[in-house]
Amino acid sequence: MMQTVDYGCPICNGLISLSILCPNCGEPMEDHGRLLDFFANYSPYRPIDDLKKTDGWIDEANHQCPHVVYCPHCDFSDTLTVAEVHFSAIHPDR
Repeated sequence: MMQTVDYGCPICNGLISLSILCPNCGEPMEDHGRLLDFFANYSPYRPIDDLKKTDGWIDEANHQCPHVVYCPHCDFSDTLTVAEVHFSAIHPDR
C-alpha cells in the first residue's frame, strides 16, 4: 500500500521562493537546497520521509524542511527550517 504525503515544503515544491537577508551583512542569501541532500551521494534520491527518520533533526514530527542558506557576499552559511504546509490547504481534494 502506497503512503500518501500530507505535508510538503513550499520551497521544494515551487510554491514560494526563499527570501532571507544575511544576519552578518544584510545582503540577500541564496537557498542551496535541502540539508538532507548533502548527507550522502544518494540522499537526494531517497524518500524524504525516510531521510527524516535518521537525520537527527525533529523535522518529521514538526513538519519542517531544513534548508542550507548561503551568503555569497560574506561567506556566511546556516541552516533554516522551513514550515511545511498541509497539501489539503493547496489541493482540497487530497
